[in-house]
Amino acid sequence: METSSDRKAQRICTLCEAACGLTATFVGDRVESVWANDDDVFSRGHICPKGIALAELHNDPSRLHRPLVRESAAWHEVDWSVALGTTIARLNAIREAHGDDAVALYLGNPTTHNIGLATGSGVIARTLKSKQFYSAASVDQMPKQLANELMFGDDMAWPVPDIERCETLLIFGANPVVSNGSFWMIPKFREHLRALKARGGRMITVDPRRTETARVADEHFYIQPAGDAWLLIGLINLIRAERAFPDHYRVRGRDKLFAALDRYALDDVEPHTGIERDRIEALAGTLLQSTRAVAYGRIGTTLQANGTATSFLIEVLNMALGSLDAPGGAMFPEQPFADFSRDKSVLNFDRYKSRVGGRPEVAGQFPLSAMAEEMEGTSDDRVRALICFAGNPAMSTTDSPRLKRAIADLDFHVSIDIYQSETNETADVILPGCSPFEECHYDQFFGATTFRNVARYSPAILDPQHADEWEVTLAIAFGLKRGHTPSTQELREYEDEVVAGTIARYVADPNGPLFGRDVQDIAGLIEPPRGVERLIDLGIRAGRWGDHFEAREGLTLKQLEDEPNGVDLGPVEPRLDVVVKHPDKHIDLAPAAIIEAISSLVPTEARSGFQMIGRRNVKTNNSWLHGLKRLNRGRDVVFATMHEADAAALDIVAGDTIQITGNGHSLRLPVETTTEIARGVVAFPHGHRQANYNDLVKSIDIDEPTGTGAMNGIEIEVVKAE
Repeated sequence: METSSDRKAQRICTLCEAACGLTATFVGDRVESVWANDDDVFSRGHICPKGIALAELHNDPSRLHRPLVRESAAWHEVDWSVALGTTIARLNAIREAHGDDAVALYLGNPTTHNIGLATGSGVIARTLKSKQFYSAASVDQMPKQLANELMFGDDMAWPVPDIERCETLLIFGANPVVSNGSFWMIPKFREHLRALKARGGRMITVDPRRTETARVADEHFYIQPAGDAWLLIGLINLIRAERAFPDHYRVRGRDKLFAALDRYALDDVEPHTGIERDRIEALAGTLLQSTRAVAYGRIGTTLQANGTATSFLIEVLNMALGSLDAPGGAMFPEQPFADFSRDKSVLNFDRYKSRVGGRPEVAGQFPLSAMAEEMEGTSDDRVRALICFAGNPAMSTTDSPRLKRAIADLDFHVSIDIYQSETNETADVILPGCSPFEECHYDQFFGATTFRNVARYSPAILDPQHADEWEVTLAIAFGLKRGHTPSTQELREYEDEVVAGTIARYVADPNGPLFGRDVQDIAGLIEPPRGVERLIDLGIRAGRWGDHFEAREGLTLKQLEDEPNGVDLGPVEPRLDVVVKHPDKHIDLAPAAIIEAISSLVPTEARSGFQMIGRRNVKTNNSWLHGLKRLNRGRDVVFATMHEADAAALDIVAGDTIQITGNGHSLRLPVETTTEIARGVVAFPHGHRQANYNDLVKSIDIDEPTGTGAMNGIEIEVVKAE
């Protein structure tokens, strides 16, 4: 790492899925400025306000640098040995008295953008073996993951629009102009859209609000919140009536699915969507006439009561159009980082249930909406401790005040975080994380959702001021396994053990390129001497484009480090035969959970009251980054938006304060009036301490069968505040 003053270096942004390439300048250990890297092969010079704010985050004096232990409601800075020793002793005491399931784990959104923390938390989870596992995935994406699991046999099989070759792009409940894609990594979306239109293509949006993306669409459909599944059924049935379902897909359950869809006539669709029949028919006609049409949905389609059904039906629509796994359609990017083959004879769904509500597990997790009830009460088998990895669940889920109280009443709570938050303000121990500039970065999860295949890696630029997240999590895992805090030598030996165990999984995989190789030979060929970088090198070299450890020409971590702008691996290619993991290699069109979800759609007819939906803002990132001045200058982002006719009926004008009530809680927000939102709908961002959207959502407001909070389409009361 460089140590001289006044220098610059390239870096991948770790704040969201867009993962833009940045250039930063440094004076000593201070970050002076951050701007876009024009030469990054993926983001091509894109940056947003959050990326620029990384400099302020690194330099922020309120960022935590030393461990904190709470005693008698007061915080005390302590040495790392004391903080880790307290954590290990308290967790092991609870496990010994009440079992592993008395300890819950929560992985916050930043965990997925920090390979050391993500990998280390996995080591802790495998050591602890608690079924009480939660993550931010169940806040907004699990309906799509379950749809992937049930349809393809792999919850991480994410079809994304091939925007570089598509002709018609149909977007449900997503705002990529602001988000730059979500489970579709596409920075500089406006530029890609301009290219699509320049070649004669068009974009159509479906959303209760005319979002920033909808404003540049060729056509927009205002839809009732959570009405997307109804519209999708109407479109699929219209297309089926005009065109035979493609026979080149290997499927099972087609007739059963069609029977479930045939229960709904086109006349049923209009009252549940608010969209006129003739416009629905015209939309179906547009899709039929397009040779390369593709549908995509995100937050608006998963944060709702019909989330799983909607997510599944989007891919059914793509199949009906012949667009799934076709150039210009919905394709499956390929992650350069290798994964293990998994036994798919049993789905990662409903293998066990939560203790209180009987919620089914999805991808090894329970929904965050169930966490509070698992902690409450006096039963011996309740959750008594929480390990929170870079998360703020007390602000992020349904009925947030209830979960915050439940967390505060735990016997023990440890958080790994760079700031104090609403969740960890009652923690017993807080272990500080590092600045993004002090750690390496590789997108091991979202690299499978890129608009184009790429490989990129950022080494650490600055020396960390303390142990990084990989070392911290590894030390906790060691303590859970061996019963004491590791010495420096013990931690090194334990890392060797973890690396060797990971290699052993690769060489035991009959479908992998390292099958049958010698574990120690592979370990000796890994280039980095220490750290999570050893596992990154292993994953890259065992992957699709890797050198398979000197078995052929291919990528290594060292090569990616020598290419700070990334390596372009070409356009996404058809690969459905590899993606489908069901033992019979068939796409399942009629899983029981999906047929039940379609048959039991939550009604969404226009109501006399109001419904609320979330609103994304380019300066915010859920419940974090609110303390950075650069992102809080000028106009307040925490305001409500409603239709000007609805406002006039309540004697409300722009700039007034309104009171929104739901779930027994009330919030007060300034209001903006507009015609660019459906009547009866109020939008504002979630996760803000000034007015937390999630307070108004009941824990029983969920999607079936995932248990994900149905935060879009919630009924509320709105009045002009006194």
